[in-house]
Amino acid sequence: MTRPAGATIEPTRPPTSLEERVRPYVWAVLAVVAGIALRQALTPVLGYGFPFITVFPAVFVAAYFGGFGPALLATLLSVLAALYLFIEPGIAVVWGDLAAQIGAALFVVSGLLTGWLGESRLRAHRRASAAVRLAEREVARAEEEAVRAEEEATRAEEETLRAEEETARAEQEALRAAQESERVERILGSITDSFVVLDRQWRITYMNERAAALVSGRPADYVGRILWEAFPESVGGPFDKAYRRAMAEGHPVQVEAFYAPIAKWIQANAYPSPEGLTIVGQDVTDRVRAHEATTRLAAIVASSDDAIVGKQLDGTVTSWNAAAEQIFGYTAAEMVGQTVYRLIPPELHDAEREALRRVSRGDPVFFETERIRKDGQRIHIALTLSPIRDSSGRVVGASSIKRDITRQKRDETALAEAGVRSRDLAQALDTAQAIIRDLDGRITYWSSGSARLYGWTPEEAVGRLAHELLQTVFPADLGKIQAVLLAQGRWEGEVIHVAKDGRRLNVASQWALRRDEKGQPGSVTEVNTDITARRLAEERMRRSDRMEVVGQLAGGVAHEANNQMTVVLGATEFLLARTDLPQVARNDLAQVRGAAERTAAITAQLLAFSRRQVLQPQVLDVDKVVQGLDGMLRRALGERSTLHVQLRAGSRRVKADPGQLAQVLLNLVLNARDAMPLRGQLTIETDTTVLTEQYAEGHPGVEIRAGPYVVLSISDTGHGISPETMHHIFEPFYTTKPVGKGTGLGLATVYGIIKQSGGYVWVYSEPGQGTTFKVYLPMEEGAVQEAAASPPRVQASGERVLIVEDEPAVRYMMSRALKEHGFKVLEASDGPEALRLVEGANELDLIITDVIIPGLDGTELARRAAKVAPDLPILFISGYTDHDIVRRGLLDPNQPFLQKPFTPDALVRRVAELLEHKKPAHVAAQPTGRSSPTTAD
Repeated sequence: MTRPAGATIEPTRPPTSLEERVRPYVWAVLAVVAGIALRQALTPVLGYGFPFITVFPAVFVAAYFGGFGPALLATLLSVLAALYLFIEPGIAVVWGDLAAQIGAALFVVSGLLTGWLGESRLRAHRRASAAVRLAEREVARAEEEAVRAEEEATRAEEETLRAEEETARAEQEALRAAQESERVERILGSITDSFVVLDRQWRITYMNERAAALVSGRPADYVGRILWEAFPESVGGPFDKAYRRAMAEGHPVQVEAFYAPIAKWIQANAYPSPEGLTIVGQDVTDRVRAHEATTRLAAIVASSDDAIVGKQLDGTVTSWNAAAEQIFGYTAAEMVGQTVYRLIPPELHDAEREALRRVSRGDPVFFETERIRKDGQRIHIALTLSPIRDSSGRVVGASSIKRDITRQKRDETALAEAGVRSRDLAQALDTAQAIIRDLDGRITYWSSGSARLYGWTPEEAVGRLAHELLQTVFPADLGKIQAVLLAQGRWEGEVIHVAKDGRRLNVASQWALRRDEKGQPGSVTEVNTDITARRLAEERMRRSDRMEVVGQLAGGVAHEANNQMTVVLGATEFLLARTDLPQVARNDLAQVRGAAERTAAITAQLLAFSRRQVLQPQVLDVDKVVQGLDGMLRRALGERSTLHVQLRAGSRRVKADPGQLAQVLLNLVLNARDAMPLRGQLTIETDTTVLTEQYAEGHPGVEIRAGPYVVLSISDTGHGISPETMHHIFEPFYTTKPVGKGTGLGLATVYGIIKQSGGYVWVYSEPGQGTTFKVYLPMEEGAVQEAAASPPRVQASGERVLIVEDEPAVRYMMSRALKEHGFKVLEASDGPEALRLVEGANELDLIITDVIIPGLDGTELARRAAKVAPDLPILFISGYTDHDIVRRGLLDPNQPFLQKPFTPDALVRRVAELLEHKKPAHVAAQPTGRSSPTTAD
């Protein structure tokens, strides 16, 4: 049998109890007694032989069952019994017999050996029994272990099943927890409050998006960090103290403080828990500031000297400050909830209702009126009503500020009754602007008129030095003015004041010295009248008169120069037409013609400035005009600067001379080019606008017709224009350029052309900030007129032409030019002579007349000639027109015009064009021949 690992066989186990120890010895004694009895029974047979034959089995039995001890006892008892009973002589112990001694010795030895063998057998038996018992126990234990293993396996299977069930439940719980966590995350992420969770070591374990956004970060930037490391600025501050107190005391703590790093007011609620601290925060900056504003407003209302009353739109009082109690005598308890009409005289109830209706529409109302105090006394008040709106902007009430001006009104009445100076002051309170100050100049009274003029309220002005507040510029030394005031009691003069908004005002100031009862100087009443608009209008009128005088002079000079240039240009053209002149003479004549053409250009500019040139206006599309001149303007500007064109007039039309409008654009572009010598940008824009009556009123001294206009703007980035230059900018011959670099007529020409076209030109500039010219031309509704084709060249066939010109040289040049081209010419030096020729001639094909001629001007001649010959064409020539044409700057579009100076070729072409247009009608009317009048050579 295999012994289990770890099992041992028990050694021969000695008896453990007294009974077990004694029992083998008892059996040994009984075995010896039985052997002795048997030997005794065999004694008759055996005699004294074999004394140990029956007792040896007893020793053997004792050895077998009892081991060495009982065997030894049995051996000793058997020897004693044998010696005593079975060895002769019997019944006696014989030791002397050698045989007995040897037999006894051998028996003893045999007994001892048998005992030893018995002991060995007994011990072996005991070990075997122990081994058997151990095996049985091991088998039983193995069976028990097997049973227990089966039970454990069963339990393990049950535990496995339970574990699987627990795992499934745990997975479900984890899924529900994850879903719940996601839901909580969504809830925390969607709330407007900041949400932060800390553990007991102040480590941030959760932060929602709102909290991170509040400090301009992301939750990932802060989760896992120690709170004080993430926000070191809060250490030692109110938030630090509140959080530590909440953690230490274990109850919620609320704190509201300003957090400097984000410049916001934060309200935080700290909720402790065993796991740490939960912080819920809100940005309350708007609420705190609104509260501060409300507190300040409440303090202002409470401390104001004016009555500030809130009321509903039906007049029910909702608030009543301390000043209202002092002014009206009613306490807040007596007025709040009551109607405001108890303060209003019955005859003024309708006015109050009308004021509340205006406020309900959102309009503020200011007026002076009367009210009734609690004691029945009537008082004068200055009342301002303003709408009160709810969060949606709807007017829900009115706020009224009432100032008691009874004393002021009484003072005004007293001043009106005190004398001439007081009456002047009382009148000034309403019509002009009145100030009362002491002799040091400190303001003691500031009228409402002064407040309207200068912009400072009485609260801002009273107590300040008048001359410092208004930055007064005196016409003379202030000390001398004060001396005149003290000596004469009054002073009048013109000063310059500066308003609150920085406007400089020309003021006519009247000072009146007021003395006390003892005749000592007490105060000064100062009445100021704003004459800024008058001075501006006078300055503009002076400038306009100056321009008109210069224009008249320039027009006269240009007229005479044009006549002479007409002769020069005609004579040079006649000479250059000759083929027998040497080349040197031809070159000289070309120089003369060039000089004459340049002079003609200058006179044309003078006429444009003086508005004495005759325009041939057409309905024009301004955008198309600018587009058509684009290439020329870019070449004039040069390559160093850039030109930007923005056309927004949208095909709006004006009525102007296309050539003169092109001259305006060219002159302004050349002026801009000179202002940008290195490089720059020029912008030409077109747009439309409407000049209103208010706009005209804002420009005193300039007659502006209200209506729609096309605006032509030319802006450069040049060096700008100084204020001094601005005063002379449109004057002829005024220039800031070096000698020989300019005539000073460019901008004067622009001014004249635009004014003659019924428009306006304004200039805006500051040194170093560039310049903008804005040209306003009245809008026209007619259709755009296309440019006429070049007149055809027609060979004259004896057509009769009447020339009316008072300048002989000009008349000669015209007559020669027409005669050389086959025309028959009649000449007249004045209007009456020309009229006689018209009435006496059988037939004329054309009249050429100067606009202004002696005796009868050209337009009157044309009118009378039309009665005689209705179809007779008339060509006007002149350097300028009569007064009526000059004033309007226009001729009837049906009356052709040729501007002086002109060349013979230009004259012939214009005459041929008119006759070509006349010919069909003339032929139809006059199919037969005609007689020729006498011509004057």
